[in-house]
Amino acid sequence: MGKIVAAAVVSHQPGIMLPSSMRLDLYGGKDTSLIAGFAEMRRALDRVAPDTFIIFDTHWFTTISHILAGAPHYKGLYTSEELPEFLSDVPYDYSGAPELAAAIAKAGTTAGIRVVNYDKANIPLHYPTINLVHYLRKNEKILSIGTCQAAQCHNFLDMGRAIAEGVARTDCRAALLAAGGLSHSFEPMDTILAHMAPDPALVVSADARSMDEKVIECWKRGDHAGVIALYPEYRAHNPEGFFAHYLMTVGALGGAGCKAVGTQMSEYENAAGTGQVHVWFDLAA
Repeated sequence: MGKIVAAAVVSHQPGIMLPSSMRLDLYGGKDTSLIAGFAEMRRALDRVAPDTFIIFDTHWFTTISHILAGAPHYKGLYTSEELPEFLSDVPYDYSGAPELAAAIAKAGTTAGIRVVNYDKANIPLHYPTINLVHYLRKNEKILSIGTCQAAQCHNFLDMGRAIAEGVARTDCRAALLAAGGLSHSFEPMDTILAHMAPDPALVVSADARSMDEKVIECWKRGDHAGVIALYPEYRAHNPEGFFAHYLMTVGALGGAGCKAVGTQMSEYENAAGTGQVHVWFDLAA
């Protein structure tokens, strides 16, 4: 019987893929804490020994179904259509998790959830997956899951439950990696380059920053019911990917009944006006 052994919200902001000298130039001399945070998170992953990463990708938008990238293997060079000056010709070569993808799709379909398992390797990839693979993967299998833009909060929570059921039907040890940020409104083009540094004072508004901080404090208390209750209000601040990455994760951990306490593994930071953080959830307790 498979088991979810780890869960985290993990920033994928594209600046992490730049050389350190370029980051320091872009950020005005202070580097992001996210790089060191990845190393801390990898140490935490080593302690629980997952064999599969389930990555909730907030840049992979689907429309009428939850979609799984269920091919056996992915290999190639990735260039971002959004920011080719940040991510160009990034190599990737990793095993997929086809058995797990099939199990999740079956569990979801049985529960009346619209799920598609796309088992060919020609589907486009996105940098939330690529960046986390770059910083966190050793030899784990990778299953990416898209963000359905027509879904509502309950749909994401339901999909999370199907993921947990699918994991239980296999023998995998899964780490849930919610690849996305917090509030996600960008500065206008005329001023965005003056708002690249990680200083949280540069998040697009004080209200957005305050809501991000409320969410983080709830996570630190293990109050996931509180975060779910905040969701309608939080949507006004455009949490990245409709907050699907977190909602599917917490859905797999029991939804509003989840009490897993969060530990920050980075500072709360700005990136071009958006809120970013790494938070690890303690499942052992």
